[in-house]
Amino acid sequence: MSHVDRTRGSSAVVVANILSEAGANLRSRRMQAALSSFGIATGITAVVLLVAIVSGIHRFMLDTIGAVGGNVIQVMPGGGRSTRDPRGFPVTVRPADIEVMLQSSAYFDIGAAENYGYGVVRTSKRSTQNWSIRGVTQSGFDILDLHTARGRLFLEREYAEGARVVVLGADVAVDFFNQESPIGQTIVISEWPFMVVGVLDWVGDPTAGIPTPPDRSIYLPFRACAAAFTGNGNASLLRFRLRSPDTADAAVVETKAVLDRQRKQRGETSGEYQVINTIERMAQLNMVLTTLKFVVGLVGGIGLFVGAVGVANVMLVSVRERRQEIGVRRALGATRRAIFVGFLFEGLAITLSGGLAGIFIAWALTGIAIFIPQVPAGARPHISMMTALSSIALLTLVGLVAGVGPARRAASVDPAEALRAD
Repeated sequence: MSHVDRTRGSSAVVVANILSEAGANLRSRRMQAALSSFGIATGITAVVLLVAIVSGIHRFMLDTIGAVGGNVIQVMPGGGRSTRDPRGFPVTVRPADIEVMLQSSAYFDIGAAENYGYGVVRTSKRSTQNWSIRGVTQSGFDILDLHTARGRLFLEREYAEGARVVVLGADVAVDFFNQESPIGQTIVISEWPFMVVGVLDWVGDPTAGIPTPPDRSIYLPFRACAAAFTGNGNASLLRFRLRSPDTADAAVVETKAVLDRQRKQRGETSGEYQVINTIERMAQLNMVLTTLKFVVGLVGGIGLFVGAVGVANVMLVSVRERRQEIGVRRALGATRRAIFVGFLFEGLAITLSGGLAGIFIAWALTGIAIFIPQVPAGARPHISMMTALSSIALLTLVGLVAGVGPARRAASVDPAEALRAD
């Protein structure tokens, strides 16, 4: 056997002896080790669970916004009058602006106009006030990525004629008709009768009872909504879908330029357009929620380091109680390094065992959310692989912080003084 092999074999024996002694010491102090591990488990459970809850909310909010037009530029006439020309005609947006925009810009593939109204909605069985009525032009459902669960969307001629037909949001259909099919039935909006031709699929979470605005809306052809509620052909807002999200900033600049030309041609000199980049808004929301996740993890981490103080205290007491034992081991030939590694391993073992138990507890608690119907499926707490790996890395760091000090003190014990003091 070569000298290298003998060295490796002896090193392995030394490490095995160190680990065996550390394990025996932990077993001899089960209650102290268990209580210290419990403190670590409580801290890591709080950290992982809080981060998982924020992660679930983060994912749900981004998915919800994206489901109703995340890749879209919105344009609305700004409220109030301009100080430059307070007596001038206020700016407006109109369906005709859509065609002009699509011809002038290569950034968009489709556009749609929308107007709004509110009114009493009646069926043969019930009456309800203040429902959201939304008039849309062609491509409106495409931009919002809305699809029918039953029936159909509007036909081209119904858009053109302003026919008295409606498509109901999913929650509206349940509210008015429960399990009965709404297709082909008549509802009265204010004093206007409309026939139901379709029901949209859910955007929110019906199980948790959390609808989104599309679920709580009634959709009409744009001209039908204008005739019943607004009395003119102006739109409340325009939406344009981007061909590529990377061009959002340039698209906003061009949108303002094209619409400024349109309003000048109409003699509208008072007010400004409000152009909203939904991609930018989503990025801002993402940044806020990511920061919140970091802060929540940081606050939870404070509790984890409080647990580390408890581990360090137990280890320091152990060093003081085992001073004679350390002196005997040093007198029999144990190196400072062996003593240091043994105590450091004890601190890491206490920390990691409690931490892994805490991660398991957090995982089990997140699973309980499945049985709580009020929690939307998309917002359920989620422990990602990154969260788990970060937690293990944090536990290792805590174990080192808690164990290094006591381990160094144990390694610095002078064998002669330890044996003489006893």
